[in-house]
Amino acid sequence: MFTQGALALVLGFSVGSVSAASFDCSKASGFAESEICRDGYLSGVDEVLNRTYTKAISASSNPEGLRQTQRQWLVVRNQCQDQTCLDRALGNRIQALEGIIRDEQIKARQAQDERAAAQRYADDAERERQKAVLAQQQRKSAQPLQRTPSQTASNVPAVHANGANTQQANPVTTWFINGPGWKYTLVLGFLLSAWAVVRHHRGSATIYSDYTDALITNLLPALGIVIAGICRWLEMPGMVSTISVIAGFVLSISYAVYSTVKNNRGALSIFLTIMAKLTLISVFYAVIGLLIASLFSSTRRKGESQARADSRNRRERKATMAMIAALSAAYSALTVWICRNPKFTSVGECLEFNRVPELP
Repeated sequence: MFTQGALALVLGFSVGSVSAASFDCSKASGFAESEICRDGYLSGVDEVLNRTYTKAISASSNPEGLRQTQRQWLVVRNQCQDQTCLDRALGNRIQALEGIIRDEQIKARQAQDERAAAQRYADDAERERQKAVLAQQQRKSAQPLQRTPSQTASNVPAVHANGANTQQANPVTTWFINGPGWKYTLVLGFLLSAWAVVRHHRGSATIYSDYTDALITNLLPALGIVIAGICRWLEMPGMVSTISVIAGFVLSISYAVYSTVKNNRGALSIFLTIMAKLTLISVFYAVIGLLIASLFSSTRRKGESQARADSRNRRERKATMAMIAALSAAYSALTVWICRNPKFTSVGECLEFNRVPELP
């Protein structure tokens, strides 16, 4: 009996010694270490803490700082004088170490994302450089054969001694494109449009006779753009897409002129109505086109990381899409407001030219 009891006692001490994995129980000192070695539950918690600490050291970018905080925590743990205090201290330290591991993993993922974004940016820059080199080579290969001096003198415009071409650009075109000409034209278009709207609501002119009239006029350009996008997706030649867009706007302008002449009397009413339609349609599609084009461009500010730039570009794209939706809704509401009859009619009735305009 004595022999069996002694054997069980020895095995119990051996198991307790093996359970405390973070230190040697044969050298335990103080209440905290002695209690961890004695109590199986605390020994298991201490072993979990030791594994978590080892994983945190491996993941930490500052292992020496983590070792210092572990030494400071051991001082706090050794002040415990009961099992409740030890259990709480071990549990809190495990949670703190797990938080450190999570933070280091997040930092590692962010660094990896930034490296991947930087690599993508470098790859894009390299592709653009290769395209530029290829385009330059194509331009060189497309240049005509070298001409004789007499041919050059007869066909090339004269050049001043300072290298400037004697042929000057059209001053009217320069004033309109590079100067304030387009602004004056835009202001004049809006003033004429406002005048046309006033005459429309007084009953002396008709901008849109009904919803069908407005729908045909405003959707023809959009239809041309959609067809161009489909042609682009089908990898047709670029000229086909360009022709589709131009055809949509030409048909819209043609129908606008046709419906204006059909529904109005007098040269002034016809002129003001056509100007109003062309101004509204051109400004709307120009603004929407610029906004849509901005959705496909990405910018990176000076000193900004690629990941932060991507996040900012995503937010700006969402704001741009919201602006496109708001402008489209406002333009639709304006178009409905300037319709003479709040109803839809058949397309055949809109194309009927001999109908008498509905004016007082």
